[in-house]
Amino acid sequence: MNFKQFIVQELDVKSIYHLLISGISPRPIALVGSLDKNRISNLAPFSFFNAFGANPPIIGFSPAISGRTGLPKDTLLNIKDTKEFTVSIVNSNIVEQISLSSCEFDRNIDEFIKTGLTKYKSKNISAYGVKESNFIMECKLYDIIELGGKPASGNLILGEVLRFHINEEILTDTNQIDPYKLDPIARNGGSWYTNAKKGLFELKKPQNIGIGFDQLPDYILNSCLTGNQLAKLASVEFIPSFKDNNEYAINSKDELLKLIKNKIDNNCIDEAWQLILYLGNF
Repeated sequence: MNFKQFIVQELDVKSIYHLLISGISPRPIALVGSLDKNRISNLAPFSFFNAFGANPPIIGFSPAISGRTGLPKDTLLNIKDTKEFTVSIVNSNIVEQISLSSCEFDRNIDEFIKTGLTKYKSKNISAYGVKESNFIMECKLYDIIELGGKPASGNLILGEVLRFHINEEILTDTNQIDPYKLDPIARNGGSWYTNAKKGLFELKKPQNIGIGFDQLPDYILNSCLTGNQLAKLASVEFIPSFKDNNEYAINSKDELLKLIKNKIDNNCIDEAWQLILYLGNF
């Protein structure tokens, strides 16, 4: 594998920005609701966004200073004034409206009206959430960290979540969020987005401390198995004992490796290990 290097000092800001958003993807989208001093609502999407702790529950997003005008976003100005905001998670039913909300409307324009989205009244703060979202958070300002103070520089806004509003229809019987029903949309580079529920897969963390790659037999570590397949083998707590029951009527190592791959891909890890141990004595 060959890597092409891009030295930051040799790039313009636009190139750096596109490398960041294309390589760090997909990114969740925070649809941020805020109010200005005159109580005019603002609504804007931000994909430099994530959660950063649970005690207290802290989320953060970063509205950049405009690279074109050098001016701060309305969202940043509003939150500096009011010290509060909402974050609504975007789903596939409103993605076109979210795209519309990203337009640079004048500060005295209510983006709820422009986008046709419905205001959802908060309980602890004045800013509105988006009723069409399945997951809304009310937040009070925790901190703002300026990240450069220049055009295209970020401003990390950290908020403490005061209240969650979750559509009951997306909750399971145990009040867990069904990721398919949450239906989140994520942002990629350029004009590309990701529909998260179409790419969902489950990957459970090892229940115990795995043996690791360094404990795998060399003949398996250096085989045609992929890194993901090897990782499944390395996630067991210990290498099992070989059960020589003569059930493998296989005449070649290639056939054995094909069967091992099949067992791993179907998560039959114990059976895969028995075949691996058999291969070691082949």
